[in-house]
Amino acid sequence: MAKPVKGEHCLNCGTATGSANYCSQCGQLNDTRRLSFWELVSESLSNFLAIDGKIFRTLWRVLAKPGKVATDFKNGMRVTYMNPIRFYFLSSLLLITSIQLNRSDVEIIRFKEGDQEYVPKKKDPSSTSSIERSLNLARISEDYKALEDPGLFERLDYLTDYLEESPQSSKAEIFGSLGMEDSFWNDFLYDQALKIEQSRKEGDFSKFNNAFINKLFWILFLFIPVFGLILQLVYWRRDFYYPEHLFFTLYQQSLFFLGASIYNLFFRSPNVLIILMLGFGIHLLLAMRRFYQQSWRKTIFKFVLINISGIFTFGLFFILSAIVVFILL
Repeated sequence: MAKPVKGEHCLNCGTATGSANYCSQCGQLNDTRRLSFWELVSESLSNFLAIDGKIFRTLWRVLAKPGKVATDFKNGMRVTYMNPIRFYFLSSLLLITSIQLNRSDVEIIRFKEGDQEYVPKKKDPSSTSSIERSLNLARISEDYKALEDPGLFERLDYLTDYLEESPQSSKAEIFGSLGMEDSFWNDFLYDQALKIEQSRKEGDFSKFNNAFINKLFWILFLFIPVFGLILQLVYWRRDFYYPEHLFFTLYQQSLFFLGASIYNLFFRSPNVLIILMLGFGIHLLLAMRRFYQQSWRKTIFKFVLINISGIFTFGLFFILSAIVVFILL
């Protein structure tokens, strides 16, 4: 990069700069030269990726010295490292990009039968007599009416069964046959039953899979505060603020995303996956030991506790997220 040509006043805010390299008011570089194309590109990339060395320094120390970056950041070394949220965003974008490149292999819902993909056959109306269909619908109606107080999932199940047997029936006909009230929740369940039946009939959940993957970035990001809360509860006796648990989680989760991205892009082997998972587990244990400064006995106990509760919580969070995505289709 060419040497800056200094001016007497800042071009950004007009503050007198004299011979200073940067403006004391706004921090802009004291340079009166016109910006070239390559300088524009370099500055833009530097601002977005922190190519001034922070990204590489942060990545190396997060990897080579478990827990050190989070500890240093907690102790006030903020300029040395990349901000944890920015670091997390970059790693999660890389992960989602790697998933998009292998999109055909990533499906949340998929029909399988042995080693062959199974596509449910569409029901042929001519294969079922009108008498048999009427008997099936009557049985569904009787079974539903026999329920004392059907819950949401039971109502959804019966609506789906009815639509599978008689997809041409209107909502009014189905509600009348089942004795179901035309309420807000029942209307909502009917709409979901329609989507389920349509997807099952066509054997194609690609619309849902695509929608879920497109929202995966936000699903993963919104889980960070949940995991931070788990750490807050486990370490409630320690002198840590909730945000400090969050940036510890952000740095560790970023490392996990980077490893998953490398796996998706280059390896795709079960053996490599096992090695990566074991390596990340050991790294997390060492990071917890350094960051929270507790004995090995307490660290190992809390490591097991956090992983069990984290896996359970993420599974529940994943299911709830999938339900929300399906509802919003």
